[in-house]
Amino acid sequence: IHPASIPSFANATIQEVFEGLRDFRNLTRDRALEALRKGLSAGQFEQAAVETSVLSALAAQSWEARQGALCAAAEALKVWDRPDFRSALLRLVPRLLVDTEYRVRKAVAPVLKECCSRDGLSVFDSLSGVVLGDIRDKFRRTLEEKEEDPNLPPAPPSFLPDTEGWRSLETSMSALESMMQGCGAAFTPRIDRAMLDLLAECSRHTNRFVREYAYFALKNAFDVCSQDAFLESVAPLTVGLVQAGIRDNWSQVRYAASVAARAFVQKAGEHQDRFFPELLGNMCLNRHYVAEGVRLYSQDTWRLVCGPQGGARLLVAHFETVIDAYIAAAQAPNHAVREAACHCIAELGSRVAGSPTTPTVHREHFTHPRVQRLLQTLLASFQDESWPVRDVASTALGHFVTAFPVDCEDYRAQLTDLWFEQMADNIPSLRRNGAAALAMAVGTWTDQLWDDVTDRLAKTLPSVVDQPEKSEVFADYTPSGPFSVPRPKPASFEDKPDPEFMDQTMYSCGSVAPKTFKRRQRVKDSGCMNCATEQPKQLWESSEGMVHLLADLAILNEASQETAREARAIGLAGLLPALASAFGCSHYRHHHLLKQRVCERLPSLSTALCSQRLLPHLPALLKVVAECAAQDTHHALREGAKAVLIAWQRQLPSSDLEAACRTAGLDTKALLAA
Repeated sequence: IHPASIPSFANATIQEVFEGLRDFRNLTRDRALEALRKGLSAGQFEQAAVETSVLSALAAQSWEARQGALCAAAEALKVWDRPDFRSALLRLVPRLLVDTEYRVRKAVAPVLKECCSRDGLSVFDSLSGVVLGDIRDKFRRTLEEKEEDPNLPPAPPSFLPDTEGWRSLETSMSALESMMQGCGAAFTPRIDRAMLDLLAECSRHTNRFVREYAYFALKNAFDVCSQDAFLESVAPLTVGLVQAGIRDNWSQVRYAASVAARAFVQKAGEHQDRFFPELLGNMCLNRHYVAEGVRLYSQDTWRLVCGPQGGARLLVAHFETVIDAYIAAAQAPNHAVREAACHCIAELGSRVAGSPTTPTVHREHFTHPRVQRLLQTLLASFQDESWPVRDVASTALGHFVTAFPVDCEDYRAQLTDLWFEQMADNIPSLRRNGAAALAMAVGTWTDQLWDDVTDRLAKTLPSVVDQPEKSEVFADYTPSGPFSVPRPKPASFEDKPDPEFMDQTMYSCGSVAPKTFKRRQRVKDSGCMNCATEQPKQLWESSEGMVHLLADLAILNEASQETAREARAIGLAGLLPALASAFGCSHYRHHHLLKQRVCERLPSLSTALCSQRLLPHLPALLKVVAECAAQDTHHALREGAKAVLIAWQRQLPSSDLEAACRTAGLDTKALLAA
């Protein structure tokens, strides 16, 4: 339907407006409602005509008319105070609350809010039996039984998914929430044990929409409640509910609970510390949750709670319960929660504890048993089946080695092996981040790790030379959005569903994988993904991981003040021939990916090794860079190669660069002009 065909309702009569409010097109109804809103504010329509039209439309058969009438009634109630009109509407509410159309039931809530804002608790008292009774009645659903026609074949089996079949339960929860908002602080006496027990039961409901509305209702209960009543009776009964909500697997429920959590701590005021053992750890964790709405809202809440002093002081003041929350989250069946837990543990090592040489005021709280608990959690997460969890855990362990080298000493060999394994992973970010984490560990345990790491680097860097021509990338596990959900493989009707993924919990990202926290079952010489089919390791990916490690070690050594710095730099420069050999390999399908990564790291590597050590190997590198800059097939590689040439022009004397071009048999002017 073209928007131009929708009437604008400019200077429309009240009859024309209500005809628009009952139209089958949503855009028409929206424009009619906007026209009514403007007409009411301008005094264009008579009160009696509007009220008569509303009450007449509420008796119509079409749901559009009933919904439009309720929307119109809510707008009219905002403009004028007509007790008789409100009474007439309230008499119809019991029927409209159980209307067969969801959108009609949904439109009742704004009407109730406006009535309660005018008449207060009397409205709630008159309808509480209806609203609360409907919530209790619909709390458990049943299938509607239909008579079967014996002349027809039997119907397929019926089922009730978690998000359907609850009829008016969700909308009655919305109505309760709106009445709380309308009554305001006067609603405090009605927030009794029975009300809280009902909301508690709703917060544990199977239907995520009901749980979501339960937490919004709790938020409103906290807002309208007086602080004395809140601290005395409401908070002790609801803090556990809020704690459970901000850990819910559905992002929408977690967001609603986060809204309730902010209202909870704001109402508690100076008494927040009483409830931090239950709430603080999970509130902090949601700052890293994958759903953007939850994450941003939780970050704002954290700033409000902590103030300019920051949250480290609060975390260490309740450290045991915070650590318990982090460890529980790291073992959750939802991979996004496990990832957020690793982010939070990483913060403890990188931002809260400090290092032995530069400790923070909070370092004394990091006792050996506490650090060991966190280390064991990160080690388990480093072997998680979900690659984003492994990625964050790897970086977190790098920070922990820097912060607690003595505590991590016993795990040095295990961590080194895991990082080298990660640098051969099928996921590009894992390869790069694994190299960065290992470089952090080498910076802490330089004497113990340097020789071993560089020996393994020298052995693995040329692996691409033996790469088969038909190389692969792990496209079956390409992440779709921030949840890193694997793409489904094409299936035929003959395929039988895998029982491992049938009748399992579905999360808000719409997937059931990865859903457990078991360690990966690894097959020898296979890739790192825990999928139905193991992918063989790609030798070019192992070489790429070593390229990242070589660059990170060079940067680390450049910043070092140790006496062995020069010898180590010479040793790293001795690996440049192997780098040039790997860089020049073009016999396999995905050679452009490795070349692109080398081009990305060459400028920083060149700076770290300095020109004197680079020059003997520059012709071999320059020849491959020139080829990459000249080709037109892979645009990202071409631009990366040009960036390397620009960087070398800035870093190296022109005479040295020209000499290298002549040695490589290149036209200097043509190359630099490109």
